[in-house]
Amino acid sequence: MKILSRVNLLTLSAFFPACLSAQSLIVGIPSADVAHKGEFALAHETQLNRFQSGGYWNTFSFATYGVGKNTELAASKYGFSLPGSGNRAIGLGLKSMYPIPSTFAQKWQLKLTGGFMIPLSFNGKGAGYWVYGNGSLRVPRTRTRLTVGPSHGTRQIFGRQAYSTMVGFEQPLTKRWGIVSDWFSGTNDLGAAIFALSFQRDPRTLIIFGYKIANNARSGKPAFMVEVARSFGHHRR
Repeated sequence: MKILSRVNLLTLSAFFPACLSAQSLIVGIPSADVAHKGEFALAHETQLNRFQSGGYWNTFSFATYGVGKNTELAASKYGFSLPGSGNRAIGLGLKSMYPIPSTFAQKWQLKLTGGFMIPLSFNGKGAGYWVYGNGSLRVPRTRTRLTVGPSHGTRQIFGRQAYSTMVGFEQPLTKRWGIVSDWFSGTNDLGAAIFALSFQRDPRTLIIFGYKIANNARSGKPAFMVEVARSFGHHRR
């Protein structure tokens, strides 16, 4: 199988915030959840499609650490595949969540989130940036959570200067199982929708099974994905 190495950051999920609140993304877009102070989390994801012409394989790793005041630090590694990607980088950044202080906002869990990441290229492309913001709410009866917001970043992550609209959907099914999906708009290396099932193996371990559909041929290839996330340190019960 020929190994391809298009960079994608569509890999993390934070579906059950009470258990794995340290995750920074829903599946690909930033989540409204942040790590508690002293909480640390690691995640690793693989994308694979053996049936596509030429094949597809890529991996991604991610870490977050809660520093308090609804803020987390984040580090990511992407583009490290075989053969070597032409866009390998490590990203460093942070994200903060801003709860809205009103009875209505608390009932609907209205939140505003903003953050940035600075990707440092290992292929001579220097440093870039990714800035984003979003708003989210959770429907009280169904527990459905919807997220939407703008994103702008450079070639070190997106393959080109790119503006995107981000949309996310989270729906609990049982105590352990749920549906998650999200989407980056546009033609770029993150331009895709992901549809997935989440499984809460235990209060600290989350497993995601999903499928990625690229917006078009220039944004990449479809792929199956699996991800495992684990939290450590402070834990809200």
